[in-house]
Amino acid sequence: MTDNILIFRTSIEKRREIKKIEKLFTQYPQIHVWNVDFEDWEKILRIECQGITPTDISDALSTIDICATELE
Repeated sequence: MTDNILIFRTSIEKRREIKKIEKLFTQYPQIHVWNVDFEDWEKILRIECQGITPTDISDALSTIDICATELE
C-alpha cells in the first residue's frame, strides 16, 4: 500500500518546536516520514502516512500549541 502525502500550513516559528513534533509523532506509527520547510513563509509540514486523517494530525498538533491547516 502506498503512503498518503498530507501537506499543512503551520504556525511553527522556532526550530525547537521540531523536537516537540518529533516526540508527538513517535506516538503515531502511521506517520512514516515528515518534514518542515523553514524556507517557506507558511512553514509547510509534509507528512507521508497511512491510516491517519488530516483532522487527526491537526488535532494532535493542537495539543502542543501548533496550528496546522491542510492545503489542498
